[in-house]
Amino acid sequence: MKREYEAKIYVTIFSRGILTAYEIHQFSGVPRGRVYDVLTILEQKGFISRSWEKPVYYTAEPVEKVSLRLVKDTLANLEHMTTCLNELQDVCYPLGGKIVGVHEFQTDLAIDTQIRMELRRSCKEVLILCFDERILQRYFDDIKEAAKRIPVYVVVKDKKMAKFSPIKCYMVKRGIPMTTMEMPVSSKKQRLPVLAQFYHDRQGTIAILEHKGQMICLGLVNNVSVFVAQSILQNIERIEPDE
Repeated sequence: MKREYEAKIYVTIFSRGILTAYEIHQFSGVPRGRVYDVLTILEQKGFISRSWEKPVYYTAEPVEKVSLRLVKDTLANLEHMTTCLNELQDVCYPLGGKIVGVHEFQTDLAIDTQIRMELRRSCKEVLILCFDERILQRYFDDIKEAAKRIPVYVVVKDKKMAKFSPIKCYMVKRGIPMTTMEMPVSSKKQRLPVLAQFYHDRQGTIAILEHKGQMICLGLVNNVSVFVAQSILQNIERIEPDE
């Protein structure tokens, strides 16, 4: 509403010439109690000027002067926005350059949202390779709910992890070692430990990695997920958790 009042008052003064505050109120329709506040703002912005004797009259500054002020303000805002975005990028993407074709999420909110959305979206099956029990604990309820609708296969690296799962677990029988995995990320060729991988509907993969104690989520949609998920599912066996 404040911006609307500013526009109305400026247009009124610009179109009608020299006016008092009361006349501005009459012609613009802006409530009288707000006129002086808005006039002060417009004066501070350099859009209008005033006389200092009584009665006080207000006039609009020349269009050229106002336009130059708007351009300067816009450039200053853009520069500030660029600085903020660069700072945000440093926070959200501390690893450096992004990987082409891979969606990267590095805040807890973004990671939780992506994992939970894919568990809800999946309509055929979900395969979860889990190397850290924290992932099973974090998404315990979400995995449990997904398993009520579709087949969900939780494949763990050892029987000790099975007790943290909300549903029955599996282990790999042969062909695919379930030791702690690492994944190369970014142009810096860093290798980070993988906490878990989610294969949803054999269409995409979400990998959760850890970097300096912080979780990182990488999402990829490609045909490779079909063959990887199929290969794993053909080589798993159900297990009972260790007491």
